[in-house]
Amino acid sequence: MFLDFLLIAVAALAAGFVNAIAGGGTFFSFPAFVAAGVPPALASASNNVGLWPGNGMAAFAYRRELWAVRAHLPFLSFVTLAGSTAGAALLYWIGNDGFARLLPALVVFATALFAYAEQIRGWVLRIAQRQTSGAEPRAGGSLASALGLGIVAVYGGFFGGGVNLMVLASLSLMGYRDIQQSNAIKNYLAVLIIASVFAVFIVQGGIAWGQTLVCAVGAMTGGFVGASVAKKMPVGWLRGMVIFVGIALTVIYTWQYWIKPALA
Repeated sequence: MFLDFLLIAVAALAAGFVNAIAGGGTFFSFPAFVAAGVPPALASASNNVGLWPGNGMAAFAYRRELWAVRAHLPFLSFVTLAGSTAGAALLYWIGNDGFARLLPALVVFATALFAYAEQIRGWVLRIAQRQTSGAEPRAGGSLASALGLGIVAVYGGFFGGGVNLMVLASLSLMGYRDIQQSNAIKNYLAVLIIASVFAVFIVQGGIAWGQTLVCAVGAMTGGFVGASVAKKMPVGWLRGMVIFVGIALTVIYTWQYWIKPALA
């Protein structure tokens, strides 16, 4: 038991550290929950809740930027909460066995998002600029872009790997061109997504509290350290390490949840 908690603490330190610099912390903290014996679906929910303090602190740091777009927040909050609650409910409904069967595909999808993050950002920004040239973002954007945010929120409530990038892409398509405002909204919506996961699993299935609290402390500590060295750390090297971990997890989970059961 002590070694399990130690594993989660170290992984959460790494998660908080890389989230502060390049993102992708889920690739470190989530597999630690699974390796510590937490069932996959519960591990996903508990990992999300454990990383919540870091998102909350980031949202608080952007409070001035959030105030500037306060008229937009009720609609964005409604869309996000509806989607993420549906995603969390789906996660609980399919259970650990169903989630385990999807896990290799989810990890490879999140890894690809992270690996091509810069290209995706550039592509989305070009589309957003063409769609919103000379216009200010509206509270909900178009119906299609609002629906896109809702779908992203479903994914965030269900798994969440790479969801921050997907939220930023959705906001760009809704007309948000100021990166500071987009980051502020993204951090705020991340808090809402995790809150809905927390609510669903508290009501339905509970949270692995001991492991989650260890994760929260480790992630906050890692985030503090990461923020202090962010300007000195070669981000390209760190991104490469995160992508390597994502590929390794894809191989491990494919063997564990797809190939091994098929051979049994």
